[in-house]
Amino acid sequence: MREIIVLATALWSGAAVAAAIDVSVDLTANVHPFSPLIFGVAYGNGTRNAQMGYTVDRWGGNSTTRYNWQVDVHNTARDYFWENIPDCAVPACVGTPPAGNSADAFIAAARAAGGQPLMTIPTIGWAPRSDSPKNHPYFAGFSVKKYGTQVPLPYTGDAVDPYDTDAGSGDCNPASNASPNCVLYDAGNGRYHLVNNDPQDTSIAVDPGFEAQWIGHMQSVFGTAANGGVKLFTLDNEVMLWNSTHRDVHPQPTTYDEIWNRTIAYASAIKQQEPNALVTGPVTWGYCDLFGSAADNCVDGSDRQNHGGVPFVAWYLQQVCSYQAQNGTRLVDYLDLHWYPQGLNVSLSNADDPATAGRRLRSLKELYDPTWVSESWIADLGDTDANHYDKPDVIPRVRAWIAQYCPGTRLAITEYNWGNDNTVSGAVAQAEALAIFAREGVDLATRWVAPSAGTNAEKGFSIFLNYDGAGGRVQGDSVGATSASSDQIGAYAFHGNARTFVLLTNKDTAAHDVTLSFNASHTAAWQLYGFTGTAALARTGGGNVAGAVLTLTGLPAMSANLLVIPDNDEIFKDGFE
Repeated sequence: MREIIVLATALWSGAAVAAAIDVSVDLTANVHPFSPLIFGVAYGNGTRNAQMGYTVDRWGGNSTTRYNWQVDVHNTARDYFWENIPDCAVPACVGTPPAGNSADAFIAAARAAGGQPLMTIPTIGWAPRSDSPKNHPYFAGFSVKKYGTQVPLPYTGDAVDPYDTDAGSGDCNPASNASPNCVLYDAGNGRYHLVNNDPQDTSIAVDPGFEAQWIGHMQSVFGTAANGGVKLFTLDNEVMLWNSTHRDVHPQPTTYDEIWNRTIAYASAIKQQEPNALVTGPVTWGYCDLFGSAADNCVDGSDRQNHGGVPFVAWYLQQVCSYQAQNGTRLVDYLDLHWYPQGLNVSLSNADDPATAGRRLRSLKELYDPTWVSESWIADLGDTDANHYDKPDVIPRVRAWIAQYCPGTRLAITEYNWGNDNTVSGAVAQAEALAIFAREGVDLATRWVAPSAGTNAEKGFSIFLNYDGAGGRVQGDSVGATSASSDQIGAYAFHGNARTFVLLTNKDTAAHDVTLSFNASHTAAWQLYGFTGTAALARTGGGNVAGAVLTLTGLPAMSANLLVIPDNDEIFKDGFE
């Protein structure tokens, strides 16, 4: 038995019902299985992870670039005054690593919840000092006593940590800091920062063997990957931003060659320690480093030109397969990208006004539409050659690079966000993003961060993971679905477990009727589930279909809806399975 599920989402609620939108579903078109690992998050709560059914939980972010597993201490880097912060600070936290350390606790919680932990392995070559204090004052990268008076960073109001006035921002002003190390870095805004600090104020140099020992510890606690232990490892975090986020230890811009050499060193160490590891890399931060390194001017520059003009990610893929051909070892299994839509107030934002909601929902087309011009600074990059920089087309673009330079590489998007937890348009965008990942062949995805319990963003996951409140999941194959007006009604279809699922997102400010046409007739009872900003995910309708056409009336504005149709002759009992 097979089933069809249709999901519909709308952006805003309203009394008016606008013109009907035609949607066609073809169970024989664009058929391919989709990966359950797209339903991942970062730093989820173990109990809630189990309730939601998240499949991956990522340990990542800037603080993991400098994590010392032996003493359970991370460095906050530019995010918060460059300080070494102990994760386990109570006196009982003793041992190497300390009992109850944060990494072990994270892995245990992820596994207990039924998901796979994705662990970031630092590759920057620095870790917090082993003698880092467990209480304030912590070691800090830019001590006021040592480096002089400092000023607030552009996005903060404090020049020093309010809890530790010796931990400075790293930014300075020649009027108050006469040191020759207070140098101009942003002429347009008159910003200065401190240079030539000593990395050993906070950090010690470490090598790949140090991280391999950490994986060995994971194996001793949780078993090997073949026996249920940790399998997924990622090569650091947003490596092309180190000269900004971690400039206290890595002030120079990262280059093509540096990142590849670190990939060889650290991925080899991972694979030697854990032969069944699946490694992700290079972990880009966004759009610019798809094309160029930190040493380039966003999409192009001298570093890219010195590597044949080949975009960084394409070149990186080329190295992965060349290395495998020469050495018999695949170092990187997943191409790992981060993607945050760059439109005003679209990502990591509480804004939900109609203009922002429209931008947020339209920005999803950056993931897949080769004709869509980004409504952000990306458009300023222009369309001067075959790269079409103003049209991101992210997933098809990188999939074409995979096919050309390193076939067989899987695709991961391990950070993304289309709005904060309680935005209504963000919840609809979350549902549609998951549908796009499934349709476009993303193999693994983790949202930054896990939605808080009971929020709108959670609904965007639940409509796939538990649409009926009784464990009903969208599963099987992604199949063909086309909307006559995708800016108003998004349409995505799936077929599995003797059901057809259709996800319909209403991105308009008015309710819409939707007329669905299938490539084959159905004789069955159907059900509709959906949510809005004010209504929880619930069953919202049902009926019978006998033929190839079904009309759904009044899909609410700003909503997501999932149509579930069992294969012919499979009938829901009393309206439920």
